Amino acid sequence: MKKMKVFVVMLVLGVMLSACNFPIAFGDPEEAENAVAETLAAIDATQEEQAAPTLVLAPTSTPMPTDEPEEEEADEEETDADADDAETTDEPLCLSATAYDLTIPDDTEVAAGAKFDKSWTFKNVGYCTWDSDYKLVFDSGDKMSGPDSKEIGEEVDPNEEVDVNLVLYAPSKAGTYRGYWMLQSDAGVDIGPVWVQIVVE
Repeated sequence: MKKMKVFVVMLVLGVMLSACNFPIAFGDPEEAENAVAETLAAIDATQEEQAAPTLVLAPTSTPMPTDEPEEEEADEEETDADADDAETTDEPLCLSATAYDLTIPDDTEVAAGAKFDKSWTFKNVGYCTWDSDYKLVFDSGDKMSGPDSKEIGEEVDPNEEVDVNLVLYAPSKAGTYRGYWMLQSDAGVDIGPVWVQIVVE
């Protein structure tokens, strides 16, 4: 581009010299100088336009509309249905209970052959009233000379509690023993298990 500019300048100077020798053909020398200046300015402007960097437009971050929103709406409907199912599942059951130890926590040391009382407190967290025929029934493990079953002996309304005690005997040999007992309704429906675990010295 520099070589081209020099060539044009030399050409214009030649025209000026010719204008000096041929004033009738080319007019006033000052007009020739002005023409040279305008020509050089036009050349500079053309070079600046050619040298200007091209601006690349980045793609927009806004996604194009698709059919996906309909799928999202379907997913939302499924989520709402699942939530409804969960709410239904979370409803209180007729037969439901919680329990905690009153005596003999796990791994209590008991002398071989010794008698001990194991007691639990049961809370009715369902919506049905327990009658006095609800009972603890031996289920599995070490029975420790306990009874086959033990009735709770009183009615228990929802959110009320009852204490149940079993009289047991530690085995004669040293070791760790565990027995499971099941709280049952008067119709024999299992409500939930508890256990007793001792260590015989």
